[in-house]
Amino acid sequence: MATYQSEAYDLSVFETKSAKVTPLPSKKEAKADRRRAKVQNLLNGAATAMIAACVVVILALMITSQVRLTEMNNAIGRTETQLNEAISETKRLESLLASQTSAQSVETYAESVGLRPMESGQIDYITVPVPEDPIVETEKPGFWASLWETLTGWMG
Repeated sequence: MATYQSEAYDLSVFETKSAKVTPLPSKKEAKADRRRAKVQNLLNGAATAMIAACVVVILALMITSQVRLTEMNNAIGRTETQLNEAISETKRLESLLASQTSAQSVETYAESVGLRPMESGQIDYITVPVPEDPIVETEKPGFWASLWETLTGWMG
């Protein structure tokens, strides 16, 4: 059996189509649609403004934090410079003190102000007698020790 098809022709063009009828919206529905569109536009604008405000706040916070970070780094640098200067000044003063308090410099200074070395005849020794039995002070017992002694005295 041979099947004949009409592939050369599009017969659907000649078929009658059922027309869809769309009713026109009523005035109340049109007014409600316009009102919904206005509210939606208002909400979209508010959401856009909120997002823009959040972006601006975040950018401002980022810039502020970078400025503070830079200021803190500068303060750290200044403080480290002061610390290094203080350390070098301390080393300089320590070496100056060591040179001024050496035995040779003290002797030279003493001779310059008129002091002379001590002679053996100028030394007088003092002897202090040591008592035979030293006096030992007894300490008062603390609060807890006296309480314990009182309780053990009552029990026994």
